[in-house]
Amino acid sequence: MKKIIMITWMIFILWILVWIAWSYFIIKNLEEPKFSIIEEKNWYQIRQYESYIVAEVEVNGNQNEALNQWFWYLAWYIFGWNNENDSIAMTVPVAETKKTWTQIAMTVPVSNTIWNNDTRIVQFSMPSKYTIETLPKPNNDKVILKTLPWYKAAILTYSWYTTEKKVEKMKNKLLILLELDNQEIIWEITSAQYNPPLSFPLLRRNEIIIPIK
Repeated sequence: MKKIIMITWMIFILWILVWIAWSYFIIKNLEEPKFSIIEEKNWYQIRQYESYIVAEVEVNGNQNEALNQWFWYLAWYIFGWNNENDSIAMTVPVAETKKTWTQIAMTVPVSNTIWNNDTRIVQFSMPSKYTIETLPKPNNDKVILKTLPWYKAAILTYSWYTTEKKVEKMKNKLLILLELDNQEIIWEITSAQYNPPLSFPLLRRNEIIIPIK
């Protein structure tokens, strides 16, 4: 009986080690947007990101629904559903921003703001070898390619699985820290995930990204 228990534990430990190794190596060589660390705070970093290109899609629903929808648009685009039938290398992270408002242009200089809490923007950064001109064009007009200018941002990093409740908790934590440090927010808040869904929880890298002035 003891021998069976010992073998069971050995198999379990081996399985955990394989899971950890797979979680590490599957993202080891994936490219992410280039940045430099400006300052290390007690709970967060301040980074400066270089300009980079994203493919983005606007979707509706909660966090899980939005991230499921993005697959059918952005993932198919990089898998080859584009005008050149060319696959594009996988990068990280998958970034999701809750779009709190939609601005509709009126006769200048008047504009109207409509609250829209169910709309989210999901972005996938493009490999740096491309320019906006050389990227394959999406076959689906819901997928938009655009260049993001350089920006400075506060970053709060955390592990484990993301849920809408967890993301909101981390957003609020970073917002409080920024308020205490008198940091001015200039863009909407982004939730970024760097790992596939089946990655080992403690190795998962998630970030709250808040662009600041």
